[in-house]
Amino acid sequence: MNTSQILWIDLQPSLYCLFKRTAQTLSQHFKVKRWSFEHDLDESCDIEVVHSLMRETIENCSTPVHLVGHGISGTIAYLYAQKYPNHISSVSVLSVDTHSTNQWTSHYQSMRSQLPCSRFHILSNLSRLLVDRQTEHVGNIMTRLLAKCLDNDFVYGSIVKSQPITNLDKAEVPILVINGEKDFVVDDQSHDRWRHNLKPGDCYQRVANGRHFFPVTEWSQTAKMIESFVKMVPD
Repeated sequence: MNTSQILWIDLQPSLYCLFKRTAQTLSQHFKVKRWSFEHDLDESCDIEVVHSLMRETIENCSTPVHLVGHGISGTIAYLYAQKYPNHISSVSVLSVDTHSTNQWTSHYQSMRSQLPCSRFHILSNLSRLLVDRQTEHVGNIMTRLLAKCLDNDFVYGSIVKSQPITNLDKAEVPILVINGEKDFVVDDQSHDRWRHNLKPGDCYQRVANGRHFFPVTEWSQTAKMIESFVKMVPD
């Protein structure tokens, strides 16, 4: 087993089951730990609080870590590496745009404010756009997971008082970006936006036919992309 340590940043524990197979596959080759964040919805919370808690964990690790995160978790992980590059070997972000507010939750909130539909119907339709190859059973599970995430987890634009999230700029550490080819949240123009931020040695990958939650169906391919990148990063 490679001695590199991966820290999977998880700010939306309700959705972690969607990434578990990817993390388990990576654990066959690396030490993989999950950093999960939960908070009381009535508690004021912002990115500085999350970063301070992450810093306590990361600076206590025996070796530099490779951060991995999906969506808002990837955005926060990237911003952390920009601010505190020490003890960070690399960052791999999945379904992340340089426009930090471009999250699936922001699309939900926009649809909710404009369409005369119930929350359930909007989330039901949204789930079909976010995950490929759905059966009715999977669609119902996804709808419930999205609703639980909105009610309990760290989301942009929730009732939690939080500071605006800045857009992503260049980071000192090696960066891997993996986005889905058919992700309506992170649009086709994201590749052009990322091109201005990526350094020589950084990598931008696209999952063919992948939607926003592509690790659900393409967990093996996702894990291989991350594995190949991490192995190329110097110790």
